[in-house]
Amino acid sequence: RPDALEADRRKALAGWITDARNPLFARVMVNRLWHYHFGAGLVATPNDLGFNGGRPSHPELLDWLASELIAQGYSLKAMHRLIVTSAVYRQSSRYRDE
Repeated sequence: RPDALEADRRKALAGWITDARNPLFARVMVNRLWHYHFGAGLVATPNDLGFNGGRPSHPELLDWLASELIAQGYSLKAMHRLIVTSAVYRQSSRYRDE
């Protein structure tokens, strides 16, 4: 409502952004977490996953991580734990010929 208190408007906005029917927020968050841990995001443009942004290198992984973030109640700690305990994170970054 136009006459709503600022706190109520902010709460409504936060609810809309984190609504499970709005997957964009979760996708942006996990892309930024991935970028933090690996030096590059699943989408090359971490600030733009929209029309002008890049395409995900692994869209299924991005969607799965976003759904996990939502399922974990948007717990960033749980997502950090999921990433750093993954086999991908534990792989060496050293180049191998094969």
